Amino acid sequence: MTDLRELVAVFKDKVDFLSIYILEAHAEDTWPIGSDVRYNQTYTIEDRAKVARDFISQNSYELPLRIDEAPSNKFNTVFAAWPLRYYMLSPSGELLYIHEPEGPLVLIKTLHRWLQGYFNVL
Repeated sequence: MTDLRELVAVFKDKVDFLSIYILEAHAEDTWPIGSDVRYNQTYTIEDRAKVARDFISQNSYELPLRIDEAPSNKFNTVFAAWPLRYYMLSPSGELLYIHEPEGPLVLIKTLHRWLQGYFNVL
């Protein structure tokens, strides 16, 4: 399994998937990498909401998406969040697993294996 949409479909009855938009990873005004997508760092909810709406529409993104509170960056502060990471939390909020990129990629198959083991399913 290599596709996030497929993973969500398989585990939709067991997992509430949610995305959190945190700080811009490679903002043009702080750490540009020459990407075709260019935004300055976001410091307000309004700025983040605009970027999040752009992302959703440009990528046909279907998962629920919330915005980290600006300027406090509460989620980022509590979880030391970085882009392309998946955090598995229990219903009570206990951190169960952090799925980090393997090199430059997030391997959905690794997350799939973890979820299979956690839920004891094949």
